[in-house]
Amino acid sequence: MSTSPEELRRLVRRDLVLAGCGSLVAVWTSSLLLAARFGFIHHQTADKVVAAVSIVLSLVCIFWWAAGPRDMWRDRYFVLIPLFLTAGPGLYALHDLGAGLLVVALSSAIGFFGAALLGIALARRRA
Repeated sequence: MSTSPEELRRLVRRDLVLAGCGSLVAVWTSSLLLAARFGFIHHQTADKVVAAVSIVLSLVCIFWWAAGPRDMWRDRYFVLIPLFLTAGPGLYALHDLGAGLLVVALSSAIGFFGAALLGIALARRRA
């Protein structure tokens, strides 16, 4: 089943909006942690907000990537960029909140997921 040019154009627009807005949110989470570090806001409040926003943004990115056309999964990795941008601040916030082993497990899972996507993308370019 092929995608019409209009459907493809709409999908690309939505993907770009998600990647752009998600990246801005990821930068915002980093700035929240920086503001907490310098004492402008309470660090526990910043950690809670960053952890919650990071989890929601990661789930939205994965859902949007998986909900797209299956034959285009390999071409739509940029939808996952906000996931990787917010992973660092999110894991840092979870660590500050006291989730030691959970942070290690999530960090490993995100790292393996990113490495697998990179491996698939590189293999695809060689073929």
